[in-house]
Amino acid sequence: MKKKIKILIVEDEAMIAQCLKMDLEDEGYEVCGFVSSGEESVILAKEKEPDIILMDIYLSSAMDGIEAAKEIIAFKNIPIIFMTGYDGNNMYDRAEKIKPVAYLRKPVEAYDIKPVIESIFG
Repeated sequence: MKKKIKILIVEDEAMIAQCLKMDLEDEGYEVCGFVSSGEESVILAKEKEPDIILMDIYLSSAMDGIEAAKEIIAFKNIPIIFMTGYDGNNMYDRAEKIKPVAYLRKPVEAYDIKPVIESIFG
């Protein structure tokens, strides 16, 4: 039996996070958790060791998604898919320094994410 890919969702809009969780689980992935702040994402990433992280860039916390991704990658090189509904060269330039596996514009659906995950894990 093939091991389920574990996904951590970092999204500060609970409805979006819950919908993504259900859709990804319907696709056969394991969502090991979802959190709404950068600080929580660092803690949960260390605890759960997900295979991949869906990271919103703008979070309602002191630490944004880019800073959280930097901290997470510093202890374990977990692939990051950034999600955002905002445009801006400065934000994009900051995000690109992390070398995300993808940069998706919101609204993001499971069918947007699945090809990216499959390209990494086969």
